[in-house]
Amino acid sequence: MSYHHTIAPVVSVVMPTYNGERFLRPAIESILNQTLTDFELIVIDDASTDSTPRILAGFKDARLNLLTNNCNLGIAGATNKGLAVARGEYVALQDHDDVSLPHRFQTQVAFLAAHPDFALVGSNCILIDGEGTRDGIQVQPEDDLVLRWELLVRNPFHHTSVMARLSAIRETGGYSADPSFHFAEDYDLISRLALHHRVANIKEPLVLWRRHSTTATWRNQSQQTIAAETISFRNMSVMISPGLEQTYSFDGLRAFLLTPAGKVPDLPARQVAGGVQLIRELRRRFYRVYGFTGPAVGKHRRQTDWIWAKHAAALAVRAPWDWRSRMQILFLGLQCLVSAFFVPFWGPDSKAEERR
Repeated sequence: MSYHHTIAPVVSVVMPTYNGERFLRPAIESILNQTLTDFELIVIDDASTDSTPRILAGFKDARLNLLTNNCNLGIAGATNKGLAVARGEYVALQDHDDVSLPHRFQTQVAFLAAHPDFALVGSNCILIDGEGTRDGIQVQPEDDLVLRWELLVRNPFHHTSVMARLSAIRETGGYSADPSFHFAEDYDLISRLALHHRVANIKEPLVLWRRHSTTATWRNQSQQTIAAETISFRNMSVMISPGLEQTYSFDGLRAFLLTPAGKVPDLPARQVAGGVQLIRELRRRFYRVYGFTGPAVGKHRRQTDWIWAKHAAALAVRAPWDWRSRMQILFLGLQCLVSAFFVPFWGPDSKAEERR
C-alpha cells in the first residue's frame, strides 16, 4: 500500500530491498523514528521472494510509499525507480540492513541548508555485525578537496549515510545501468556528482553500518573491485590528457598507492615509477580542474608528498628490484620529500598551471 503527503516533504528517503526480511524491520523503524519528521520513505521491493512483502505490509505510516517490482531490477534500477517519484528537496539513501541514528536527517538537512554550495553530505559510520554488536567506527575524510581527490582512487563515502540534493542527483542522471559498474554504482554516481558540486562528510557517525556475510558487497567482492577500478580509471582520465600512457601508468599508480604496508607491488619497477610520475601530474591537473588554490592546496600537497616520499623509500628498501630500479624509485621519493618541505606553503601547483 502507498500513502502520499499532499505537500512535498523536506526529505525523500529511498530504500531498495530484495529479500531483506532479516534486517528490514529495524532499518525502517530507524527512519520512522527520526527527530526530523517531515519526510517520505520510499521503499522499493525488488521482487523479493521471502517475507519482505509481509513485513512491509505491516507498517501503517502515512509517510511510507511502497513500490513493488514484478521483476528484479538490481540496486541501480530499483533506486532509480524510487528517485523518479521522490518529491523532497533532499534525498537520503539507506540500505535495507543498516540503521540511521535518530538525529541523522536533522543533522544533514541543517548542514545542507547552511552550505548551499554543497550537493551531498555523508557521515562516518558505526560498524555493527549481524547481531547488532558494535565494532568500532569507520572514519572517512571530511573536506571537499580531500574527498574529491580520494574519489580518483576509491569511494570515501558510505552509501548508506548519504544525503544529497534531489536536483543534483537528477542533473547527474541518477544511477548508471552500465554493467561494468555493477556493485559499485554508488561510487560511479558520487564521482559524477562531485565533478560539478562540492561534497562533504560529517565527522559524527550518523548511521550503523551492518557488515555480514549475506550483503551484496560481501558476496561480490571481486566484481566490486573490478568495477571500482574501472570507475577509478575513468575518474583519472577526466583529469589527464590522452597523450599520457594511461593504462601503463594507471596500473603502476594503483600499485604504488594501494599496496599494503610491508608488501611490495607485483609489477616491474619501471611501471611503478611511471605510476609515481603520473600521480604527481594527476595532482597538478586535479588542482586546476577544480580551481583549488591557496593554503588548502598547500596543505594537501604537503600531506600527499610526505606520504609518497615514505612509500617510495619503503619500496626502495623492500622491493626485489635491481639497484638501478631501487635508485630510480628512491630519487622520485626524494623529489616528493623536497616538494613537501621546501616548496612555499600556498602550493605552487595551481598557480604554475595558470601561468602555462
